[in-house]
This record gives sequence, structure tokens and C-alpha cells, in this order.
Amino acid sequence: MTDFDLKTDCRHVRWNRPCTPHKKRDKVCQTCDEYDPVGYRVLVVKLAATGDVLRTTAFLPAIHEQWPGARVTWLTLKSAAGLFDGNPLVDEVLVTDDAITAARLATEEFDVVLCPDADPDAAVLAAMAKGKERRGYVCDKQGRIVPLGEGAARWLQMGLSDASKKANTETYQHLVAQVLGFTPEQVREPILEPCDSDAAAANAFVQALGIPDDKPLIGINTGAGGRWLYKQWTKENQQTFLKLCNEAGLAVLLLGGPEEVQRHEDLLAFAAGTPVYDGGNHNSYGRFAALIDQCSVIVTSDSLAVHVAAARKKPAVVLFGPTSSAEIELYGRGTKITPPGLDCLCCYLPKCDRVPHCQALIAPETVLAAVQQWLVAH
Repeated sequence: MTDFDLKTDCRHVRWNRPCTPHKKRDKVCQTCDEYDPVGYRVLVVKLAATGDVLRTTAFLPAIHEQWPGARVTWLTLKSAAGLFDGNPLVDEVLVTDDAITAARLATEEFDVVLCPDADPDAAVLAAMAKGKERRGYVCDKQGRIVPLGEGAARWLQMGLSDASKKANTETYQHLVAQVLGFTPEQVREPILEPCDSDAAAANAFVQALGIPDDKPLIGINTGAGGRWLYKQWTKENQQTFLKLCNEAGLAVLLLGGPEEVQRHEDLLAFAAGTPVYDGGNHNSYGRFAALIDQCSVIVTSDSLAVHVAAARKKPAVVLFGPTSSAEIELYGRGTKITPPGLDCLCCYLPKCDRVPHCQALIAPETVLAAVQQWLVAH
């Protein structure tokens, strides 16, 4: 290959096909002015729920600041891989249920391995990966989680102590910055970038609804995942909220996933004849983000939608019950609502027998008032 000078340390290299600068702009390695040498190879091991994975993308600017020229590989669950479509700060995504991933971890060496979770699956993958430096957590030979630093030890202890969890006043971003050795000031919003086609499709969808210009569109995320039963606002409260929105001259877009199909059908039937619309239950992450872009304010429980709203810089009114309100960062664009008069909040119980339970006590009138405040502010 005397006539072919391949710069193997360039981030644009794709070993099984021509690189993008060559394919799209006819650049060749010898004279390419887009040569971008990799300074560090960084592996992030973050599994967990999609909302949790998304909010951790807030650390990507800190990674690139601490390791200039970083080539970032993110290891996650297959269900979360689509979150990284179009993310300019992640070069490659690996998924856990791919046999090739295990071979890659056994073969390649990274300058830094970051594991922000004291999760056995994530920690064993972080221990397996070849890394010159590790931060966060690994798993030892006895299957025990080992925190690599004071910040990691504190976060581990908080996850194992209900009392510490309830007493905490710091956000996830602040706490995990200490786990990974960053300063909180380095942390930004999560990153989720809808592609042009998703943005255009969402805009066309909303335009076709024919909503008058004087009716702000409010997005309500009707679900909250399946781990904690009472993270989800009750259907009765959601119905009352839709009625109040109509009376206040607001249009509402229902947002949710496959688990909320029946909930959307019920809400649409209840609100028949009013400006309540279904945003669909099978949107890609990019399309979901693009739909949130079309809304003026988002109403959601502690779930994926709150982190998408943060990524898209949309005000969010967030309802809390069994999970920590302190840990959720709204970046100055939102309101946290908790039910009054309860000493059992932040219990992290999958379900409870308290009647009425926490989410049932969050009044639709309170939520509407918070929405209206953000409409005035923006």
C-alpha cells in the first residue's frame, strides 16, 4: 500500500467502508483537511432505564473537556441504543446482548472506563473492559461492587439507605459528577437530537391538527414506566386535567409508549370533542423529542419525558411521589410538584397500600396553575 497513507488514528476511519469525508466530499487521507486524531479512547458503561441513560448524557461535555479529542464509546442496553442517534459527542454505541461486544471488551484497550452506576451488570462489564484508568464502579472476584473513590462510595451508600435517599438534597447530576471525578459546573443538559426528517414529520403532524395560534399546546406524558406503580398520575386526575385545560383555552397532546395505548384510548374517549390529540405510542426517541419540541410546556411524572424536555430546553411540570424530587435537575425550566401532607414520599416502594396514594393527591388544579405560570414566563 505504498500509494495509500491511511491515518489509522483518525476518528473518521471506518474499517469496513470508506470514511464519511471520502464518501461525501472526495477527501483522501494523504491531503485530508478533516483529519481528526483521537486523543483518548473513553468507554462509558451505563445501562438502566432509558430515562436514566438519557440524563447521563449530560456528562458528555465534561468527558470531552477532561479528555480533549476523546473518542467516546457508550455501552448500554439495546432498548436505549436509539437515544444516541445523531448525538455528536458519542462516536460508537455497543449493546449488551451482542456477542461481538464481549469480544470487543476482551480485545480493545481504553484510556478511561467510566461506570456511574453501582449496578452489578454494569460493574462487571466495567471490570471486564481493558482500561488504563477506571472511575465509578467495578465488580470484584466475589461479585461485590467496589466504589472507586469517595464520591462513588457516597452514591453507593445512598442507594442502599432509604434514610440517606430521603435526606438527600442534591441532584443526580451533582452526585454523579463526584462519582466520575468531574465538577458539577462541567455538567450540561442531556443530549437528544431529532433528525431533520423527525423534526419535519412532527411539525407536519401538529400543523395538520389545525390548532389555532392562540391555543398553546401542552404535552402530557401519560405513563411513568413500570417499576414504581404510583409514579403514574391517576387516570381520573389526568381526565380532570384535560377538562381544565379545555376550559382554560389550551390544547393537549398525549405522549406515551406502548404501555399507554389503552390509557390514551380512554382519555381520548373522555375528551371527545375537545382539543386533545394523540401523539402516538410507537415513536422513535427522535420523533418523541421532536413532538416535545412542538409543545409549549410538558407535564410528566419522573420518567423519560422529563429528561427529553431538559434536552430540548422545554419547561416541564414534574409530578413526584415514590421517587426523589431532589435528584431531578430541571435546569431552571420547570416546577416540581409533590403531594402535600405525606411523610412517606421518596419511599421507592414498587407499590403501597396507602389510600389515597401519593399521585392521587396531586390536584389537577395545582398542575394547571404551574403550566400557566410557565406559559406566561415563556
